Amino acid sequence: MSGIFNVPGAAPTKPKSKFEEFKESPMFTVLVNSVFFVAGVAFIQSPLMEMLAPEL
Repeated sequence: MSGIFNVPGAAPTKPKSKFEEFKESPMFTVLVNSVFFVAGVAFIQSPLMEMLAPEL
């Protein structure tokens, strides 16, 4: 038969790269959230924040 009727997942899949494996792991979420947290703290403590909201 033709390839149209293949069962999904039955075809040989490519092995995932190390980055794809890391991206699907919980550690990726922890790392991304940590980077956003550090960037937020750095922004709040920066002189740019003082210029945007001097009364705070």
